[in-house]
Amino acid sequence: MKKKILIILGVIIILLLVIYGMIFFVDYNHVTNGKLPIFAIKSDTENYHGLGYTVKVKYDEDTNYIEQMKMIAFGKIVAGMIQDLEENNSNSDIMLIEEGKIQNENLLDTFLEKANEEQAVTLQIDIISNGNTNTVKLEYVPGENNQKKDNSILNSIATAPDAQWTAEDYQKYYGYYKMTKNNTEEKYDNLRWGIKRQTTENTVQVIFCTDYFKFDLLEIPVICEYNLDSSSYEKSFDFTYIARKDMGIKQIAKPNQFDNINFGVYTLAGDVTITIEEDMVYPLEDAFQEKIISVQDILAQAKLDEKYGICEVAFYSDGGSIEYRYKDYTLLKFNSLDGNQDFIIGPSGAIIHYVENGDYKNEYK
Repeated sequence: MKKKILIILGVIIILLLVIYGMIFFVDYNHVTNGKLPIFAIKSDTENYHGLGYTVKVKYDEDTNYIEQMKMIAFGKIVAGMIQDLEENNSNSDIMLIEEGKIQNENLLDTFLEKANEEQAVTLQIDIISNGNTNTVKLEYVPGENNQKKDNSILNSIATAPDAQWTAEDYQKYYGYYKMTKNNTEEKYDNLRWGIKRQTTENTVQVIFCTDYFKFDLLEIPVICEYNLDSSSYEKSFDFTYIARKDMGIKQIAKPNQFDNINFGVYTLAGDVTITIEEDMVYPLEDAFQEKIISVQDILAQAKLDEKYGICEVAFYSDGGSIEYRYKDYTLLKFNSLDGNQDFIIGPSGAIIHYVENGDYKNEYK
């Protein structure tokens, strides 16, 4: 009888130990991965108490993000973490840059898209470096001109711009960006700035730019900067343009020769190679032939590069032709009213004027 009781007690104890071990393991795993414990009970001091263990939580004073957690069992630290950036801010409506690494970069894209559509929009950026947090708030304020188009102010006294207008007049009429840093407004020369990215090596800077006022600045105001390799930027291939001594045109692909494109592909004054990996280098024509890359892939990469300020873009009023101008070469995609859709790769700078008359096609009829 006593033996049976001991066996039953032993089984109960083992089951309790197993259950306790499972509970302990779940909270241990959560703390290790930057998540709050499930089974521990929260106290008034922002700590969590479980059976035989305590989880201490430290929050950032400015952002209220979890900075650090420690799990203490039987007087010893058994688990701990310093909150990882991606875990920390995965569901936040704040763009966070911590020691150069960015999270929620998509919020910047949303902000710029809405501002380009002349919608009122704000963006908060928390920049953490060496334990210090600076909070930057960007805001786009629509102008009276946009409000008149939306019929929201029918009796505005604003008139068309004239020579007597000040920078503030332009701001009021057209709309403008403003920035506060730690609740203090940052002012430069009160012009209606644009905002864009520019990238040098592995550093992305978000800057105010002079898209609307064409003159050089002694100083370009930087809003924030972060590491390119922590962003959503992806580089699918390396594009190498090797200049020739002549300015001749070389046809790489005829219409419908590769991937069903209904236009020709040409190089101007140079030859092109594509590098997918270090040991995978192809002449452009071979890369098309083997379906390693397509014109659409090249243009998609160029569009992403322009977004990050790796190249500059130029639009033409001929129907919508566009150039992506890199340091060493230029990509030209025709979209002219006369039906030209050709894709041309040439030296750096504007190349459309070398080929806009279309004579290069005559050699290949």
